[in-house]
Amino acid sequence: MDLKHVPAAEPLRFMRRGRGEQIERSRRRKARRGLAIFLGGSFALGLLGGIAYAARNHLMHSPRFRLRRIEISATTRVSPEELRRPLARHLGRNLFRLDLDRLERALQENRWVRRAAVKRVLPDAVSCSIEERVPRGLALIRDRVWLVDEEGTPIQPYGSGAQEYSWPIFTGIDATSASRVREQVGRGVALLAYLERAQPALVREISEVDLSRDDRVEARMNDGGPVLRLNPRDFGANLDRYLAVRDYLATDLGEGLYVDLRFRDRVVFRPQPGRKD
Repeated sequence: MDLKHVPAAEPLRFMRRGRGEQIERSRRRKARRGLAIFLGGSFALGLLGGIAYAARNHLMHSPRFRLRRIEISATTRVSPEELRRPLARHLGRNLFRLDLDRLERALQENRWVRRAAVKRVLPDAVSCSIEERVPRGLALIRDRVWLVDEEGTPIQPYGSGAQEYSWPIFTGIDATSASRVREQVGRGVALLAYLERAQPALVREISEVDLSRDDRVEARMNDGGPVLRLNPRDFGANLDRYLAVRDYLATDLGEGLYVDLRFRDRVVFRPQPGRKD
């Protein structure tokens, strides 16, 4: 063994121990710093939580935020007083304890309200934005005539306060299914909208529109005459052609039982049974 190298080994071992002590001290400093950061963060979170709780408690119990006013947007078919009525029982309650979804549902129980949106207005009010239903037709549903909107929703029985509306009456409505009612009435509303654009004078001649069948729409006239069978997917098919020869057909062939306009480029005229020329 070469003894010349033995003395140098001891200092190296001491140097290694010194470095280990430095590393250990560094670890302890980092641990203390991490603990301080953790404790500081926990204190800050606790402080923020306490402030938030105090603020929430103040909002939920302060008399300043009691409901005193119910604001209703402008309406034309239903009075603001009628709409305030189901919400009035909430007056005096804390604004932040109100269930806005519940208030919206209460407003939408009114048949004239299609959609309602309610929001809080500090310090003491709620604002109610109302979208009203717009009547688009009259439908015979369960032996009663109703005003209906474009979605087929019954709004109000036809009678007092509804005489201003004058449309053909939709008949043949299957009232056993709400979805079926919407489908049928929607078809009738679409027909009237088309005729108002394309043949407005014809609308005034029609007394009722039979929607009982999916393969045709039948229009019956105020003064009798043949029933018009229209294509439910193309209301205007052959309509102009028929109107151009209607007087000729009535003069030469009589009133007829029905006129079928559903077929491409054809006007099918069915005379009254037993007619003799």
